[in-house]
Amino acid sequence: MTSTFYGDQNLKVWGDEVHVRQRPGPEANWQDSVVLVWWDKGNAIGGFHRLGHEPNAGEGGMVTLWNVLVGPAGMQKKVHYVPLRQADMLASGGFGGGDESCRCEFIDGEHVWTIDEGDVSGRIAFKDVGPNVDCFPKKGIMKEGFSTAHFDIPGKVSGVFRMKDNEYKVDGLGIRDHGWGPRDWSTVYSHRWVAGTCGPELSFIAVSWHAIDDTISNFGWVIRGDKVTLAKKLDILTYTEMDGAMNRGGHVQFTLATDEVLEVECTPYPERKASVCYHHGVACVDRLCSWECNGMTGFCDFESTANIQHGNRKPTKFVDGIIDDGFFPN
Repeated sequence: MTSTFYGDQNLKVWGDEVHVRQRPGPEANWQDSVVLVWWDKGNAIGGFHRLGHEPNAGEGGMVTLWNVLVGPAGMQKKVHYVPLRQADMLASGGFGGGDESCRCEFIDGEHVWTIDEGDVSGRIAFKDVGPNVDCFPKKGIMKEGFSTAHFDIPGKVSGVFRMKDNEYKVDGLGIRDHGWGPRDWSTVYSHRWVAGTCGPELSFIAVSWHAIDDTISNFGWVIRGDKVTLAKKLDILTYTEMDGAMNRGGHVQFTLATDEVLEVECTPYPERKASVCYHHGVACVDRLCSWECNGMTGFCDFESTANIQHGNRKPTKFVDGIIDDGFFPN
């Protein structure tokens, strides 16, 4: 894919070599993780999936899995942090999930997630529609404490999804990410990651990061076809519940390098609770939303954390959110 860029001429379009597990670094907190968030509007189904390998953690490495599937019947949620098995180092270069419930592989040009949680299961295939570029900052605490490389790419999803007695043919939109390098979860007080798409016409990534050195970084970009335009100014407003953590969507304003201004309003899908995944002392909220901007509509994940207690307490009570594992009817 040939791409053009506004705001940074040093972005590189990478090939398939970044779609598989990467060679681990020496750091104790080095990790390699993949994420898929998706939504099928016609069937009102979707999911958030994160699978990470921490090969230098513990005595032989650890696997972190956040696996969330939502549908008309409810939400299936599973979070675990378990020893890394040899079986998780898939021959395809993909990621095993610490047990047989989830894996992610790059197969014939698609990022394929295979999920089996008993009566909730699926095979979700993601196909990129945007250029394979890494737009994350390469300086300061974002590089040293979060990720050496980080790809956030829009695409289309297809496949099959089963929940209880219903089976769906998946036809929707998604955002995937792949990031690797040292990741110190204790370096963040709070963050926002708003990732959305309506297809090749418009996709966007917006990030705000409040670090323990009291710096706040804001950055983002939009993708239209094969064109990436960086934001020179970004404002993320989160609609936060009284529990201080749960979000009810929010508003993002992009001022692009071309001086174009985009106003994006994000609204949670009705009767779909947010998921809360607790990892390394951080409670991470992911809320599937619809969005509107300049007459266009699409889907996004509005992700937020509020770690001002710095991991010394795992929260248990949320407004319209679920932190426990299991199946929860709507």
